[in-house]
Amino acid sequence: MIPDVSIIVPCYNVAAYVDSCLESLVRQTLRNIEIICINDGSPDDSGAILDEYARKDARFTAIHQENRGVSAARNAGLSLAKGNWTAFVDGDDTVEPDMLACLHEEALRAQEAALLCYGISKDFHAGSRLIRTETTLPSRNQHIPAGETGAFLRYLLTSLESSCNKLFRTELLKKNGLIFNTSAVVFEDFQFVLDYLSACAPDIILLKKAFYHYRAQETENGAAKRSRFNLVRDIDTLTTKFLTWTSTLSLPQEDIPIIKGYILQKISVIFHALQRQPYAARKEVFRDFL
Repeated sequence: MIPDVSIIVPCYNVAAYVDSCLESLVRQTLRNIEIICINDGSPDDSGAILDEYARKDARFTAIHQENRGVSAARNAGLSLAKGNWTAFVDGDDTVEPDMLACLHEEALRAQEAALLCYGISKDFHAGSRLIRTETTLPSRNQHIPAGETGAFLRYLLTSLESSCNKLFRTELLKKNGLIFNTSAVVFEDFQFVLDYLSACAPDIILLKKAFYHYRAQETENGAAKRSRFNLVRDIDTLTTKFLTWTSTLSLPQEDIPIIKGYILQKISVIFHALQRQPYAARKEVFRDFL
């Protein structure tokens, strides 16, 4: 039987959290699913934990590869995905038990839709205390026909960036050869989503509930990586893809400044992160922009 949904779970050094992640997938009320877990060269016990789940539950597949980054791990999962739909869940995050059932029901109800977006929360763990901030989408579930995306774009912006709060049609991913950019160290999710939107021009379903819970870490290693790679290239790629896609939409005139301001805001986030880096690293990136 073809799975209703393929869930791709990249894992790197998440032994402390991956049980919670995988248990949230085991508890899904939609049962006809496959869960493809990729151990991206973790030096901790992540790989052994994935193997144990694959041994206990036939819906799990555990893949082991050398450390090549989250994009390469997701691409490895995409190459094996057989479900009608594809979702991404990072190995240290969790999801609500009814997430896939609700999404699948909505997909059956609106069969012309090819992208489902849902709310996401950011969870801060302070000892035994959980602080959760939610980004929900509309006040009610919303169906946006492809021809009307431009009119809704200003409301879509906050939900576009992540691949983890979306359900993609697997057939369209494979037909268009869509994969993650393995050379990108920032905005790799956003680039992938923009490639999908540009290639598929889908009807979009927005669901208001925050099904996905992102674990916010106190120390992120992303900023350190960014000082060693070509940030200018990644920002230029993102900007080109975003403006190319939006140029195909019928945007209300009053929304155009908002769209341009959105890209500037993304660039400012990078420079804010760089403020925590040594002066030499900041200088190198700033020189690239000049």
